[in-house]
Amino acid sequence: MDSPGRTEDGRRARLVEHAREMVPLLRAREREVEDARRMSDDTHRAFVEAGFYRLFQPARYGGYEIDFGLIVDIGAEIGRGCGSSAWVFANLAAQSWINGMKLEKTQDEVWADNPDALIAAAFPGPDAVAREVDSGFVVDGGWMFSSGVDFADWNNLQLFIRGEGGPPKHWFALVPKSDYEIIDDWFPTGLASTGSRALKLSQVFIPAHRAIAAGDVAGGPTPGSAVNPNAIYKLPLFAIGNKQFSGVALGCARGALEVVEADLTQRRSAAGVKLGEQATVQLRIGEASAEIEAARLLLESDCRESMAVAAGDAPPSMEDRARWRRNNAYAGKLCVQAVDRLFPLTGGRRLEFHNPFHRASRDVHAATSQGSMPWDTQATHYGQFRLGLDLYDPRLFPGK
Repeated sequence: MDSPGRTEDGRRARLVEHAREMVPLLRAREREVEDARRMSDDTHRAFVEAGFYRLFQPARYGGYEIDFGLIVDIGAEIGRGCGSSAWVFANLAAQSWINGMKLEKTQDEVWADNPDALIAAAFPGPDAVAREVDSGFVVDGGWMFSSGVDFADWNNLQLFIRGEGGPPKHWFALVPKSDYEIIDDWFPTGLASTGSRALKLSQVFIPAHRAIAAGDVAGGPTPGSAVNPNAIYKLPLFAIGNKQFSGVALGCARGALEVVEADLTQRRSAAGVKLGEQATVQLRIGEASAEIEAARLLLESDCRESMAVAAGDAPPSMEDRARWRRNNAYAGKLCVQAVDRLFPLTGGRRLEFHNPFHRASRDVHAATSQGSMPWDTQATHYGQFRLGLDLYDPRLFPGK
């Protein structure tokens, strides 16, 4: 009989292999979905059948509760074929993880009658208003960037409630899709097929049990870990959760490298010289591949370490939190550097908008523009820690 660990290893390997097998089909659909500005229904169904959205769903509802590093591994495979599809997968899978940290009542509300229910997320727009009321919140206005909203049954709105002095309090609050209207406003250059459209809400009441404060998911026991004891529900959301974005960047960079390598085995210069035999070309391939491999190793190391910390008795240290964020942003930076390094090898005749390399280039830049990914911010945070200075993000450094 297989041990639980061996069973999980086998499932893990099968999920990664499923993602790898989808790459040719995802590449074939890239132009179609980019023109449609959303992931295809066929791709979504394939993700459902493969079980990708169940990675971090609690086992009580049929989920897998696999270690968080799998979001990087699957994102890095899917992203080779389509960065947008990888982004949708990662966002929807991560929201099930967050919901597993919420109260049991909230989890039951989402999954008890529909274990396949999916959750998207949205960020407040310029006109978004959220206020606390007795027993909950009232929200009004627009929320933005709801990746994969077409496939979601619920939406986890980010709320920022201002109080007397200090930073606003940050909440994640669930609303069913019947409570919002989807606005077709997604016309970007990068990650164009994610369908990350806006939502419009009109004086919607959200009961308190559907919300969780950012401080309650900062590492250590959460409301949901009382019924879901797996270590993933004790991970620090803002210190490790951003791996969902860097996994996509890693996939885009790997895909870009593969496209260039395949092209260079065939191309010759105007003088008839094989481009792949030129030392400068080989140097760029070598450097880019090293950057991509270094990014992968950084991400894998952080995921293993964070899971080990979450399985213990103590929450992650300040140094852990700052370093994991630093490493994540640096991995994204390495992926962008690798793709930019390869750019001159594509040639002027391959500058058309739908060229696979240039799509990957747009996508990797878009993925690393997410709020937790910019290198300057995370490097500064880590430098502040090393120099003994105050750290100012209460979601990342609770109690500061």
